[in-house]
Amino acid sequence: MILLLGTTVTQDFRHVVTNTPKTETRRGSGYRGRAFLYVLLARGPEDILKVGMTHDPLERWSSFHPRWFRTFDLDHSLLVETETRADAQALETSLHRSLAAHRCPMPLAMFAPAGGATEWYRGAYDTAVGFVLHCEQQGYVIHQQVREWLAPAMSEERARLDGIVREAFERQCAGLLSPDQLDLVRALVESHREFAPDIQNMFPSVLVEALRLNG
Repeated sequence: MILLLGTTVTQDFRHVVTNTPKTETRRGSGYRGRAFLYVLLARGPEDILKVGMTHDPLERWSSFHPRWFRTFDLDHSLLVETETRADAQALETSLHRSLAAHRCPMPLAMFAPAGGATEWYRGAYDTAVGFVLHCEQQGYVIHQQVREWLAPAMSEERARLDGIVREAFERQCAGLLSPDQLDLVRALVESHREFAPDIQNMFPSVLVEALRLNG
């Protein structure tokens, strides 16, 4: 039996099918706590990367592409953890300046409303890595295994997944789920499968089959 869902789950579902951030603090806001400088490397032969800062790497990275976990090379992307937003902003500004000659357009496959269109670079990975290692020498905590770092955050997000999938199933049964919305829900499930290969086992088989969640 599929139960009707509450407002909170509906908000989570809306976030997924509109690809809008839930809580990411925008630049210029009052947030002052822990933050991260990130070097996010795109997959492919062109050595394209995105540089930025955020207090929530998972939310920020997933805003660029529904299948961010395949679009970006998580095994070679990097994080520099700072105690304050101001520290992360200072590092970001310094890195942007050092990479200025490598600036390139945002890849067309990225979600333009996510912002950061002027923060993409080509052929700059080695320089960016050198910058991150220098940050470590200055006493900052760096994360070179971002896939492992992201795993706990993905585990926390799993609590919302069941409700989102069930709402997608309800909407599909009612003829209210568009093909694009279905693809975004499937991308969300695929992102969790990247970190937990047996994730589909948490859903009833009727949902897995109806939404084609079995890969």
